[in-house]
Amino acid sequence: MSAPVPQKIRLTDDRKALQITWSDEVVCTYPMPLLRKNCPCATCQKDFEEKGSFYIPLFTAESLHLMDVRQQGHYAIQLVWGDGHHSGIYDYPYLRTLCPEIIASAGTES
Repeated sequence: MSAPVPQKIRLTDDRKALQITWSDEVVCTYPMPLLRKNCPCATCQKDFEEKGSFYIPLFTAESLHLMDVRQQGHYAIQLVWGDGHHSGIYDYPYLRTLCPEIIASAGTES
């Protein structure tokens, strides 16, 4: 069985989250702060490494405003934020690890 891939990517009606419907019919709703805080780009990752696990970034409204979602081949999406940040490439396996619905269901399994 192949790894799930996005079938549909859209903003929620309130524009505060990105919703992905995966090929295995799982629907994940990613709040903007979650995506921005977990940006996989080298600059953001370095900030978290240098500042430690208790680092809480402060985001402006612009930095949480998603301007564009760009397909990157058949493996990832690139998010373009309102403050101009655009270097994070979120591959599909990484997005699955961030999925709040999958995390919640894993916590309820015994």
